[in-house]
Amino acid sequence: MSDLVDPVDNVLYLHGFNSHPGSAKAELTRLACSQASPRPRFVAPRLSHHPAQAWQTAREVMAALAGTTLVIGSSMGGFLAIGLAREFEVARLVLINPAVDPLRVARERMGAEIEHVETGEIFIIDESYATALEAQQGQVVHPERMLVLLGTHDEILDYRQALAVLAGSQFVVKEGDDHGLSCYPRLLERIMAHGGLRLPADFDPAAWP
Repeated sequence: MSDLVDPVDNVLYLHGFNSHPGSAKAELTRLACSQASPRPRFVAPRLSHHPAQAWQTAREVMAALAGTTLVIGSSMGGFLAIGLAREFEVARLVLINPAVDPLRVARERMGAEIEHVETGEIFIIDESYATALEAQQGQVVHPERMLVLLGTHDEILDYRQALAVLAGSQFVVKEGDDHGLSCYPRLLERIMAHGGLRLPADFDPAAWP
């Protein structure tokens, strides 16, 4: 743990598009927070697949948190985290294969019919997705507070876009890793340290069910 980083009071985990707060990375983060010292409050809200509703939820949850917060955002959750940093005093951010240009992705997938991985709900990407994402675009602020985790074989997003858009951040680039970032468990110690938190020497993410 760096002496220059004050421990955060909260860890806010924002899952990605068509994911859920019980995903593997979210649960591993929950486990790490439960064993961290000092122990932060862990919050992982359920976010809508629609970006307007997801943004509203993220803002409401962030506004309700007292104290300092480390925001961890995966994929679309990373885009939301970047937005929160523009509106709130976010102490630190960890971005996991973040979607830095989801508007382009939405336009490429316009009209696509998608089944939600958890609920089975069928939804269609329509123009309202693009409208919401366009409204949420903005300048990246405080890149020096960001730790960005990227896989070079991300099958959904081009990691080089994040390198360009988030210049000035700390980067961990994993050669050959994919969008799910399979090395995530091995990075938890660094992720927690980015928020001034320390994991015990015997912390074992492999023990997670």
